[in-house]
Amino acid sequence: MKLDMEHANVNPEEIDKAVNDLVTGTHQDDFREIGAWFVKTGLGETGAREKLVNELSTRISKEISGGIVQVTLQELEGEREIKAKCEQQPPDLYPHIDFIVKSGALDVWTTTYWFKVTSKVVLDNVEITMKKNQITGIKSGIMQVFITLAYCGHDRGNPKPFSLLKNKKVIDMDLAKVVRF
Repeated sequence: MKLDMEHANVNPEEIDKAVNDLVTGTHQDDFREIGAWFVKTGLGETGAREKLVNELSTRISKEISGGIVQVTLQELEGEREIKAKCEQQPPDLYPHIDFIVKSGALDVWTTTYWFKVTSKVVLDNVEITMKKNQITGIKSGIMQVFITLAYCGHDRGNPKPFSLLKNKKVIDMDLAKVVRF
């Protein structure tokens, strides 16, 4: 399925607040080194922190929204009858962000931050066009997504990730306006 989304990012205020609390709170040591690299670019302490929070928030938001919408729509494929309202719990997503400091073509320093997203998706008033058991268009439908977002640190398999958001509604969108096939 080829799917494009226009302006379908997660509610940025929720993610920004959670990431800011993470970067300035109990896990600030995890981000100390990347913050130091941002300071070296001339941003200063405040500018470096704002840039770090903005980068993390933007990338997490895009990965969450794109991943959840695509997985949810793929799970609907093959159904003969699309219900007017349904609720699903897609598989967990593990968005990650790689920071790479380069000097010319050489990677000087690299680090990866992992997050875990558990979600619940509610679809209402859905009308989907299908052809040969494949979704080809969406005529109507509201999608609401509730997520639990956790920070795993540098280990994707962290058995006890740090919870940032718990069952927060982060997407409330009209699918017909943002999804194109």
